[in-house]
Amino acid sequence: MPMNAVEDPKPSPESVQDGQAPQGTAAKSVAYLASKLDLAVALPKRIFEIGFELTDSTEELRKKIAWIIRIRFAVNPAVVLLMLLTNWQGLTRGASTLSRETLISTALTGVISVLINGIYIWALRKKTLDLRKFVFLQLVLDVIIFSAYIWRTGGVTSPFAFLYFLPIIGGSILLGPGSGMGMAGISAGVFASLVALENWGLIPHVSYFVALDQFAQRWSYIVLTMLVNFFAFVAVAGASGFMIRQVHAKTRELRESNLQLKKQADLFGMLYQVSEVLQHHDELDDVVDRICDVLVNGLDVDRALMYVAEGGELKLRRVAYHERVPEAGRTPMRVSIPMEASEGLTARCALENSPMNVTEPEKQDGINVELAQRIGMNPFALAPMTYRSQVMGVLGIDRSSRLGVIKPNEFETLILFARQAGQTLAAGAKLI
Repeated sequence: MPMNAVEDPKPSPESVQDGQAPQGTAAKSVAYLASKLDLAVALPKRIFEIGFELTDSTEELRKKIAWIIRIRFAVNPAVVLLMLLTNWQGLTRGASTLSRETLISTALTGVISVLINGIYIWALRKKTLDLRKFVFLQLVLDVIIFSAYIWRTGGVTSPFAFLYFLPIIGGSILLGPGSGMGMAGISAGVFASLVALENWGLIPHVSYFVALDQFAQRWSYIVLTMLVNFFAFVAVAGASGFMIRQVHAKTRELRESNLQLKKQADLFGMLYQVSEVLQHHDELDDVVDRICDVLVNGLDVDRALMYVAEGGELKLRRVAYHERVPEAGRTPMRVSIPMEASEGLTARCALENSPMNVTEPEKQDGINVELAQRIGMNPFALAPMTYRSQVMGVLGIDRSSRLGVIKPNEFETLILFARQAGQTLAAGAKLI
């Protein structure tokens, strides 16, 4: 090695350890602080995050109640902190800030409200709980607790009357607009009672905001304050109720739109399955079976019957049953219907190329009584299977009366399905 070359000294384990330790500790500290910062940012979001739908179901009402309970754990301490801050900043009556009396009374009210909220959590776990009465009790207790805050901060001169807005809005969200207006009436009544008890000397007036104490005995100010607050209660109840109604209406519209989209998707799925039958089945019997199976399961009917036009007659080619139909109710049948109008509605459906939805078969004219006795007297629907204006046969579906009649949208689906089935049946017959 050249004499002028300088070899880099290898760092000793002690120096490496001493040099890396502060860096590792600093990195861990930064990571720890970052995690705490993320938690501090995410906590308000978790508290106020809405995880329920505006429906009247019991499960959604439980979610609403749990959300309101979670909100209270943030609101009640915030109110206590606000009261303490106003006292600490010298805005209140005490010559000394944060007097013992203020601390005890404010903290006691806050602790009681938190304990009651804990009881709500425990009670909500009971499955037999009457949720509407439970919600009403909570909202009334909220009004009473907020009234205690208002009394402790000056009664009629307290600027905290806005706290009544919370149970009013809560009533609209949890129980509906009418309940919100009811909570506005209860809040107005409790506030009026508080003011009256103070003026009659039945409860002492607490001097909290000293600049406003001069108005505590002026009837003009008392009446004006009560009128303004009552108007505000009604306005908040009306506004929140209106918004809840609008949200409910939009929710219903969205649900109906999604239902319609689902029905269309189901229909397209059924039509696609029928069009794909020939890709996977070579035998005509297999094609017929698959068409009937798709129809039964797609429309959730008890039974599907396929009549095929052969030699001037409609012959019952296949009967498919839903899995809920017991084996005892699956009677084998051999049916041939002459293509004459006098032979009943199935024959007329084929002759007139016209679908039919019969909701009350016992009152329907033209029913083939003998055939009805053989296959059953349930609400049913018929649709012709056509190919290039030629009637290939008739598709029929029925459902037990206890499960309801064939609905208009199901009837429309049957018509479209029968047309597609007719094309598939004709193509299958040609191939075979």
